[in-house]
Amino acid sequence: MAAEQIRILRCDQCRTMEELPDFEGTPNEDHVLAALIRQRHTEGSGLTHLGQLMKVDKASWESPSVRKEILRQLAVKTTGFDPETYKADAGFREDAMACWKQHLRVPECADYKSPEKRLTPNTAQERKEAGLPKYRSEKDVFLCDFCPAKSVVQQKVYKQRGLYN
Repeated sequence: MAAEQIRILRCDQCRTMEELPDFEGTPNEDHVLAALIRQRHTEGSGLTHLGQLMKVDKASWESPSVRKEILRQLAVKTTGFDPETYKADAGFREDAMACWKQHLRVPECADYKSPEKRLTPNTAQERKEAGLPKYRSEKDVFLCDFCPAKSVVQQKVYKQRGLYN
């Protein structure tokens, strides 16, 4: 069994590195990456920042000493910048933590997987011009998927739907 991996998005403009969950599929289906780029790495004019997406073993990334060495090697090999010029951040996990804090850190979440929490590609205008309906996919990802209370909230939702005994 292969080691679990995560992706690291390095933005040359913001000088940041952000952690994303692993993804295997076509770029058109990578809604997490598309939402991250749209929300944090797109200018008002619509131009997106330049950067690089790479994969690392999750266990290695979670070790502080190994993470530091990964960041150092990436900086040297890709930019020549001092590693301290980049800060590593957990991307949507930080946004989910902020949402969870708004709910006073309890798993009573009224907006769990609500439409406002859906991470979708920014294609509404193009779809409208092409006469297509709003984008929906069975592979939709929500900010809730990054929440520390997800499993508790999800159990409650499943129980309400009769999916537990």
